[in-house]
Amino acid sequence: MKVVDLAQRSPDWHEWRREGVSATSCAVIMGANPDKSPLELWRELVGIVTPPDLSVIPQVRQGVQREPMALQAFEEKYGQLGMPVCGESQEYPIIRASFDGLLANGAPVEIKNLADANHLEVLRLQMESHAYLLYRWQVWHQMIVSGASEGYLWFWSPKHEPCCLPVSLDEVTRKRIIAAEIHFWELVETGSPPAADPKRDVLPLDQLELDAWRKLARPRRELEQKITQLKAELKALTNQAKEQDAAFRPLMGLFRRADALGVRVTCYEIAGAVDWEGVAKELHDAIPEDVLNRHRTGGSVAYRHTVNPNYDEATALPEPKPRVRRLAPAESKEATEPSVAYGTFWF
Repeated sequence: MKVVDLAQRSPDWHEWRREGVSATSCAVIMGANPDKSPLELWRELVGIVTPPDLSVIPQVRQGVQREPMALQAFEEKYGQLGMPVCGESQEYPIIRASFDGLLANGAPVEIKNLADANHLEVLRLQMESHAYLLYRWQVWHQMIVSGASEGYLWFWSPKHEPCCLPVSLDEVTRKRIIAAEIHFWELVETGSPPAADPKRDVLPLDQLELDAWRKLARPRRELEQKITQLKAELKALTNQAKEQDAAFRPLMGLFRRADALGVRVTCYEIAGAVDWEGVAKELHDAIPEDVLNRHRTGGSVAYRHTVNPNYDEATALPEPKPRVRRLAPAESKEATEPSVAYGTFWF
């Protein structure tokens, strides 16, 4: 491994990460991250979209702040020093990693400070937990960089018992990851998008019958304008009605019902509503699965339409072009990514 002298989270570090495949990208490239597809990651790396700022997420921000404490706890428990360093694979320099802690034998220690419910799940399920199955991809990537044969996921919490789970990497998985990451970076450098996933990605414009869509979109936007106007009028009328309704009540005195001149007013008691969603969450683990299944309705497919009534195709800015680092070989156009089971969350 080649050690890179960079301060983690510095501007130079961010630039260095953008010029290669980082450990957090591994699960995405391998199709194991439910929150981001390979095409979405590619669009970020070629500059079409701006990556989301994860530092605004409290759990992520707290995790960064607590990393030194977590690493110190690991060192005290196991008597090994972990160095927070950056490195590149000697054989494949575009495969890069920022280690939370790197042991003397090259084994990476990846620190995870999860939300309470997710940490408790790790304590209960260990290597079968969703967090372990997802984050092991990150450690596998780090092991490829460092050349180690083992690594560790250190789940640390200021409230709960910490948990250290080993991660081992077989040769088949190692080769799969290297091949997929090198191929993905080839697509990034040449500006060639990976194949879109119909279940996860937005339909690419070059695969859309744009003329047919345009014929439908224009009248739909006009209709949305009318709907918006009528909703505003209805809201104003409803507010007027509420103000007038309130004026009737003092005229009723102690009576709970009145009916005169076409206006009837009835006063009645309303019991407090039960938050069934809250009840279900509180009792979820105690409800047998067969009971849940008996009351589960059949699945279906739904569509949600979001219309911008003010959209004007004549003035709309075109989508940015991908940043091309080098020209693609003539035969390289599109990739088919490996398919694996999804994980569940990132923090």
